[in-house]
Amino acid sequence: MKAITPEMGLAGLSGGQGKGGFGRGQGAFGGKGLGAGLGNRVGFVGRPVMGAFIRAKRVAVYLDCSGSMRSYLPRVEAEIRKEFPDADVFRFDGARVVGLGDMVVFGRRFRGVAPRLREGPTQTLVETLTPHGRTVQAKVRTACEKGSLGAWMDRLLAESYDALVVFSDFQDGVRLYESKKGEPKMVYSDSSYHKVGGSLKTHTRWQREWLEAFAKAPQGAGPRLYLFTVQQEPQAFLQACVAASGGTSTSVSWLKKGGRKASP
Repeated sequence: MKAITPEMGLAGLSGGQGKGGFGRGQGAFGGKGLGAGLGNRVGFVGRPVMGAFIRAKRVAVYLDCSGSMRSYLPRVEAEIRKEFPDADVFRFDGARVVGLGDMVVFGRRFRGVAPRLREGPTQTLVETLTPHGRTVQAKVRTACEKGSLGAWMDRLLAESYDALVVFSDFQDGVRLYESKKGEPKMVYSDSSYHKVGGSLKTHTRWQREWLEAFAKAPQGAGPRLYLFTVQQEPQAFLQACVAASGGTSTSVSWLKKGGRKASP
């Protein structure tokens, strides 16, 4: 499998789904780092979850609870909790990652007029969260109901988790907007529903910040990123974040047919 590094950018990335990571990035990017004070976590032993090994103690999970995904969620959550019973599991609609200029839409720094996006109420079961998770849910709920996965990742990068885990079909994609005369205009999209543009030569500020934050994970100063897809390969930029963090991107398409017995 070809190693993927952040320097490869949004386009031209290749690499199959399945077990194993996509390599580690070097984090040679500008912008402010987003990693919180997470302490030294080098040397965590991986725990098996649906074909991947998650190296972490404090885990935050994003479950795409859009209509096409809901039937998988009980089993996915059960598989994760076998190894990480104290994982904080958040449920929001879709897995959209949307940027407006240098900001993640409804991320921590977001200001201005947001592009029109589908919104959905959270399906997070607050009673299952840790005390810290409940605090996080209260802080990010409105933003993530509006901004989906992009808002969640941008905000969770500032929290003290060792791993961010995402389960989706990854059809929503990464969408980039610029403000044109005060109105957001889409300049790039690799969404399955609406593709716009080709390759981008440079990353935006928020993309550089994400890559820089994830690149600290191998030294224990940032979270690793783990992606589980039930359908298509995650988008190139998300794979670059995985590579930078030393995490993995794994296909669990067998869930569609009810395959594989639950982990022991």
